[in-house]
Amino acid sequence: MSDEYAALADTIKIEDITSNEINQKVLRRLKDNDPSFIKLYIINQKITGYGEYIPIDGEDIGWLGYYIGQNTTLQTLLFGLGYETIEDKFYEEMNRNKSIQEIKFYETSLIGSIFQIILDPFLKNNSINKFSVHSCLTGDGCLHQLMALTIGGCSKSLKRIAITDNDIGDGGVAGIITAMSVHPQLEELTLSESGIGRNECIALSSLLRSTTQLQYLDLSGNDIDDEGIEVLVSGLAHLNRLQRLSLTQNRSITTKGWETFSTLLEMPGFNLEELSIHSNGIGDEGIQVFAKALTSNSTLTRLILQTRGITAEGWAPFLRLLCDTSSVNKTYLSNRTLVEVGDNSFLPDDVLYYLDLHNAEDKGKVAMFKILHAHSHFNIQPFFDWELKVLPLMIRWFRRARAITHDPCTRGKDINTLQMKINNMKLSVVYDFIKEFPMLYIEPITQKEIADYTAMEEELQGGDQNVEQQQARLEEVRRCKARAMSRLG
Repeated sequence: MSDEYAALADTIKIEDITSNEINQKVLRRLKDNDPSFIKLYIINQKITGYGEYIPIDGEDIGWLGYYIGQNTTLQTLLFGLGYETIEDKFYEEMNRNKSIQEIKFYETSLIGSIFQIILDPFLKNNSINKFSVHSCLTGDGCLHQLMALTIGGCSKSLKRIAITDNDIGDGGVAGIITAMSVHPQLEELTLSESGIGRNECIALSSLLRSTTQLQYLDLSGNDIDDEGIEVLVSGLAHLNRLQRLSLTQNRSITTKGWETFSTLLEMPGFNLEELSIHSNGIGDEGIQVFAKALTSNSTLTRLILQTRGITAEGWAPFLRLLCDTSSVNKTYLSNRTLVEVGDNSFLPDDVLYYLDLHNAEDKGKVAMFKILHAHSHFNIQPFFDWELKVLPLMIRWFRRARAITHDPCTRGKDINTLQMKINNMKLSVVYDFIKEFPMLYIEPITQKEIADYTAMEEELQGGDQNVEQQQARLEEVRRCKARAMSRLG
């Protein structure tokens, strides 16, 4: 069939293939290998008017397949129409393409054979690394088996798989998940609204142990419960590259399940940056679970949950997580990473304040400003074991503190008030130190004073000044030296 199209390719006019101007434009761009034309949507109706081809009755759709097969710049191909709309010769021609990296099916009426006709040869012969099936209707109860065979038979390792809101049937998703195990380089996996329950969690947990490159996992809108989350945790624990995870709308997970899950956030090496658990009924008990788990976590920046309905009692431990005011040291060690916790409209002002503060790049300044904000007195007593070593450190700390009052980190705070507070805290620290170690502070200064007077005394004794003046000056130096020596007993 390709020879037939190739023989006519030099003489056929685009206008003779289709009368639709938008379709003509698409065919020309495909034929000319337009480098900016990287996405093609074959759909039933106009969406954006860019990169869309709408098949028309009576057209030879094989030409579209031919130009796709010959094209070398196209990267993404999306189908959004019924299988019966396109003739088999289209697929035969399309399968010759070597540039497409991503293939999507969106709101398409599928029957099982389409995966044999399209995906089986296409995925085996091309460098496809992204595969999506979204909101598709199946005409064959064995669709999940063919999908599993297709995914498992792909000659290249897929990096992104998205299967969302499809009518796959009971037990079908577990088989598809199992087939994914041949893709150890998988980086993104979306299985939202796919009916994932306990059995699917078992298959998924096994998969996660082999896909160590996974960075994004979306399991939103499923039927995961406490037992399912317990199974998943054992697989998730192996993913040290996972950055984003969504468990949104899994309403069967209770506080017990979140307690199990939260152990991941306490694990060294579990580097999750964004966790979405919205629409799961996280109340006071749930938010307290995460407040405890995040005490030692320094990677999570976004915890997306439904904040409406959480009371002041629930927020209290979370506020301590962000700024523990019980001591300066605990304030310093408080979380500095979180910048988002759900809908700001329902967050307490203090929580919002600290989340906003965390946006500053210099986390050392964040900790310093928290101390200035939360404390009026710097308790130096825990550092008394350091004796003289601590005072220079504290003086340098206050010098840096004065500098940050001109930093965006201040978030609109009154500069004069801050600087006055810093001066008062500095004087308080020096007073507490001298009060605790009077001799450690006074003796070095007095010894230097005595040494200076001794040098002056020797100089006067050997001088050639007026005898009377020299003697008067010498007596004055000796009196001052005596007073200094008396301070040392």
